[in-house]
Amino acid sequence: MNNRNGTNSMDGGTTEKLGEKLDERIDSIKDSVKGLVDKGEQKAAAIKTKAIEVKDEAFSKGNAVLDQATDMIKANPFKAVGIAFAVGYVGMRLFRR
Repeated sequence: MNNRNGTNSMDGGTTEKLGEKLDERIDSIKDSVKGLVDKGEQKAAAIKTKAIEVKDEAFSKGNAVLDQATDMIKANPFKAVGIAFAVGYVGMRLFRR
């Protein structure tokens, strides 16, 4: 920086030290941001894994219920037809109005 009289108020060593400190500070900020990004990636991966587990569990429970219903229909076909007819009739009466 120039003073009013045209001389430089900082010598080369001071400018160099400031540059080094600035570089160190930038590196520190980069490391902090990288750490935050890494933590975010880990949390996102954990959430994705948990979502996949929940989806898989829901599918397996749904398949188990479907298999159970299929077995019940095969064991009692006349009851199944009667129940289906009754549900259809009640539904028709409720939604007809």
